[in-house]
Amino acid sequence: MENLLKMSQTLENLVQENDLVGELQGIEKEHGIRPSAELKEALDEKMEPERDLKIGILGRVKAGKSSLLNALVFKGQNVLPKAATPMTAALTVLEYGDRFEASIEYYSQDEIETIKSNHATCQKILEDHQNAKFTELKQNNRKGESDSKLQESARKDAIKKLKDEVSLYAYYEQYEQIKKSGINASSIGEKEILTCSSYDELNEKLKNYVGSSGEYTPFTKSITLKLNEEMLKDVKIIDTPGVNDPIVSREDRTKELIAKCDVVFLVSPAGQFLNDVDLELLSNVNEKNGIKEFHIVASQFDLQLSAPEIIGNGVLDEAIQRALTPLSRQQKTVFENKKSSYNDKIYEQLTRFNVLYSSGISTEIINNYDNLQDENATHALGLFKKHYPDYFSNKETAISNLKKLSNIDEILKVLENVRKEKDEIIKGIMDDFISSKKSALNQYKNEIGAIINKKIEVLNSTDIEELKAQIEKIKSVKSKVVINANAAFEDSGAELSSKLKEKLNTQIKALFGGISSASENAKGSETVTKTKRVEDGRVLGFLWKKYKDVNYQVSIDTLNASSLRTAAQDAVIEISNILGDVYSDNIRMWKKTILKDLLTSLQESVGDEALDADMIKQSVRNIIANISLPEFSYDTTLPAALQKSGKLVGYERDEFLNALESFQSELRSRTNADIKAICATLDKAISNANIGDKFINSYEEKIEQLAKDAQDKESSLARYRSILDQLNQIEG
Repeated sequence: MENLLKMSQTLENLVQENDLVGELQGIEKEHGIRPSAELKEALDEKMEPERDLKIGILGRVKAGKSSLLNALVFKGQNVLPKAATPMTAALTVLEYGDRFEASIEYYSQDEIETIKSNHATCQKILEDHQNAKFTELKQNNRKGESDSKLQESARKDAIKKLKDEVSLYAYYEQYEQIKKSGINASSIGEKEILTCSSYDELNEKLKNYVGSSGEYTPFTKSITLKLNEEMLKDVKIIDTPGVNDPIVSREDRTKELIAKCDVVFLVSPAGQFLNDVDLELLSNVNEKNGIKEFHIVASQFDLQLSAPEIIGNGVLDEAIQRALTPLSRQQKTVFENKKSSYNDKIYEQLTRFNVLYSSGISTEIINNYDNLQDENATHALGLFKKHYPDYFSNKETAISNLKKLSNIDEILKVLENVRKEKDEIIKGIMDDFISSKKSALNQYKNEIGAIINKKIEVLNSTDIEELKAQIEKIKSVKSKVVINANAAFEDSGAELSSKLKEKLNTQIKALFGGISSASENAKGSETVTKTKRVEDGRVLGFLWKKYKDVNYQVSIDTLNASSLRTAAQDAVIEISNILGDVYSDNIRMWKKTILKDLLTSLQESVGDEALDADMIKQSVRNIIANISLPEFSYDTTLPAALQKSGKLVGYERDEFLNALESFQSELRSRTNADIKAICATLDKAISNANIGDKFINSYEEKIEQLAKDAQDKESSLARYRSILDQLNQIEG
């Protein structure tokens, strides 16, 4: 790296000291040569963000994520509060810092308004359900219950129905907590920094922001903890909130962070291993991410060791293997059944490694063995001693086996292996980057040498009188050169615009079918159990009938919003990429062909004797490099109606599908309009380039410089030879 920077700085000084900056602009841009200070920044930026080992933690509420993180990072201390519901599970990022510090990010006012608006929608649905149920109960009120009692029953039934629309209900629950807090949302800023002197103090303060009854919990979007922990040096841990996040911006940020992780752990309770919620979490993992390893951790593993079929003859190692076997089988079965849902790369990631296990309670016992306060920990240790007496007969033996059950050492080995692999990858990336930049600098250096050699050659063969005659000749054909240069340039630009429009339309047309296909794949159905009141055939007294509650099953239509939203987002991003890539590729190719087109046009119009081909090339290269063509940018934001996740049913499902249909129609129209706008902007930029005047002015400057050099030929030759000597001394 040092050699690269030295080479860059030496070349930069050489060019500046010999007044070659303007003359070399063209080849500088062609080879992507930037000032040495910018090159150093690029090298530093390429290293710094990549150096951190990024660890992602996925898991449903109460899966044991906090216990795992507390064991990994804090040696089992309960620093991170456990989330009671998805609403209390903030996005948490852990990284290294010189002191204990927590940065609290609150929901913005716009995000609070989104929650409030969706809460109002929920309230309307809730009232409709409640009124309909109340009417039904009123009509069948054989017991003569009061209206208030019937309203209470109707309310409970309505809330139960609303909970079926999971992501919509999340808004309702979130805003109910906001109202309950009594805090005016507008009085809260965007961020707050907490500083602490100990983990105990940190834990107490965090409870107010992410604890189940914390005053600011409903307003907390994410937390970044900077901690003076050796384990966090060059490490960043992302603990995700889970599925059906009511705030789309937080879910999007979660997905973005997970996609950049080097290793991801899905924490799934051993007793409910890899259920539907876990599989929904995997929607954050796709083929476009940078995840290198994916591991599944069976948490709360100690609970499996009390089953008679697992205990066997009380040999702990054998029991661990017996408990792991069905979990490994479950992993294989689940992903085999879902194989069609993943591409080969993702399937390989999900099945490559064996199931890991963890036991947070074991770490708790280790840390407080002589003074257990936690009832669950006391109970667990009692079961260990009962079922595996040989392994928990004394403190020393027990601690050793509790470490085996916590399995933290094995998980740390996984991280160490990923770290080594990442270091190798970073080294490879840096080596490739340095090699690429060095190659560009060498080509730049060689072209400078070629230009200087050409100057020496031309200067040695130049006749002053012939040069004066050439200057007069240029003046006589100047207007013709300008007209022909402009015409050739604009003709070439028109051809570029036409080809660009054709290629863009062809490539984008195929993308719209992908959204329709994803829509069909995302549709599904499931059977749910409901309850209704029916006559049981008996009569109680005069005209009174006996009723009973009967369960029945109905099939409801569902929609996997996560996969469909991802398909829509991918389509928009792909359209953006196609527009950007095709645009850039065509501009790049055009810049290569325009030189030939201009040279041919000028030679045909004014002849070879009036213009020097090499000077034409140098002039055109500099002009093309400085033409200001429009930059390309594209808005890839999805409409708010499509920014939902999870399984949708009923009202939400229908609303989402209607929004998707409107979105496809709007996207098609927008894309066609964008293609036309891109080409129109390009046409305007080319027609306003005035390349003819710029070319002839540049050409005249070069002829005048040559004449000036010829006036003091020996001094000029000595200067150019000195430049060549300096170039030859620069090591590539």
